[in-house]
Order: sequence, then C-alpha cells, then structure tokens
Amino acid sequence: MPAASHGCQAAFLPDLAKVGEMRQTAGAFLRRCRVSEPVAGVVVLAVSELVTNAVIHGEGEVVLRITVAVDVVRVSVTDHHPAPAVLKEAGPDGESGRGIRLVDAISDAWESSGEETWCEFRNARAAG
Repeated sequence: MPAASHGCQAAFLPDLAKVGEMRQTAGAFLRRCRVSEPVAGVVVLAVSELVTNAVIHGEGEVVLRITVAVDVVRVSVTDHHPAPAVLKEAGPDGESGRGIRLVDAISDAWESSGEETWCEFRNARAAG
C-alpha cells in the first residue's frame, strides 16, 4: 500500500454483537477517510458479511482490517479456521449461505485463503 494509505484494525472474540459494532466502526473510519458515500455503503455491507461469516464459521479471535489507499478500500477479516470461505447456493427459503455470494457481487475482487478472506473496492475516494 502507498505511504498515503490509512488503516484501522479491530480484534475481538467471536460474538454476533460485534457485527453491528464493526459496521459502525467501519462507517466512521470510511467517513474520516473521505470515501464516497455509495462506496462506503457497500464496504460496510461487506464488513458485515465477512465479520458475520468469521464469527459463525471461524475459529478463535477475529481480526478486521480496513485499509484505504489512493483509490482502493481493502477489507480483510481473519480468524483461525483453515478452510477458505466459498460461494454457496442458498435455497429460496434458506436462512444463510448468501454472505460470500453478496461480497462477490458487490466487490471488485475478493479471495479467501482460509484464515483470511478479503475484498477490494476501487475508485473509492470522494471528489475534492
């Protein structure tokens, strides 16, 4: 990342109550970094989905990292589960299984190595 990047990080034990807290933290950080409102909204949605996935399916401590560089926002969530996140087909009445598919649809790129799942959003800075 270039020297002009900004980042925030939060580490916590798995707890679904942390999902809302991480959405609020992400939103505040993105506003301070002057990320455009439309992009910030989808980034916060991705934070929600990735943190929820780590809390429900992961193991051990969860770490959220958000980095804002020149024109890219990167969201990374790690835990200690060795299996990567995968795209799933949720049935029409299924109550789960859509999170990673949503991240795939709204981000410019994403990947999961197992312990880390990340996504990126390009052209993120507000004009001016």
